[in-house]
Amino acid sequence: MTNELPTIRLYLWPHRLLYLGPGMDAGMHHHHAAQLCVGLDGPLRLRSGEDLKWGEHQGFYVPPDEPHEFIATATSTAIVYVEAESAEFAALQAPSQGAAAIRAAAPRSSTIEALRQLAATGGSAEQADAICLAWLGLTEAAQQRRILDPRIVDSLALIRTQLDQPLRLSALAAALNMSPSWLSHQFTEQIGMPLRRYVLWQRLWRAVESALMGSTLTEAAHAAGFSDSSHLARTFRGTFGVAPSFLFGRRDQVFVCFAND
Repeated sequence: MTNELPTIRLYLWPHRLLYLGPGMDAGMHHHHAAQLCVGLDGPLRLRSGEDLKWGEHQGFYVPPDEPHEFIATATSTAIVYVEAESAEFAALQAPSQGAAAIRAAAPRSSTIEALRQLAATGGSAEQADAICLAWLGLTEAAQQRRILDPRIVDSLALIRTQLDQPLRLSALAAALNMSPSWLSHQFTEQIGMPLRRYVLWQRLWRAVESALMGSTLTEAAHAAGFSDSSHLARTFRGTFGVAPSFLFGRRDQVFVCFAND
């Protein structure tokens, strides 16, 4: 009799990643994205760099760049990472959200059930987005999306064609016949994160896509504009706290959904 390996589902947005799959044992680390994690069928163990006592929780929140360690090998997990320089993270920092420190934080039972269903059967990017917004307490954000300026739309399209090359604000602005200051300000205003951070996340998603299609880590790194596999690994770990091999070594288990801008 063969044991069926658990499925990993990834939902990728320009500013956010949702992971659904088996738990992991993550030693002391820190990463630039804010993180919410919940055990879908069991508790998690967590401790921070300042408090080395283990606590057991159904879920937890970790703000950007805070050292922490967790053990979730006894349960499947849902983890959402939010870009620290995004408008979504800024909304999380509202006083009512209490997002300034590592803390126990489990979503409502209805959200946990929705995450379980998504993990079991999958779903669209729109369904996953609604679940994430409910988890983050930002449901109203779904009503606040703007119609983008056509020049920003053009910049997004141009960025996607140049991810394997050096990409500078001045060159991008010149190619689109606009001033760098206008592009920088309006990109942040309309997309909800600085252009340089948007480009970084797009490079990471290009690397994920390339690796899961069968490329080596080096080939995936070059396809996404990283100098080599070590550069990709450092950036991936610095953003999410895990090595890319955690995903790329499980190609047959991983289902990926790339959301639109």
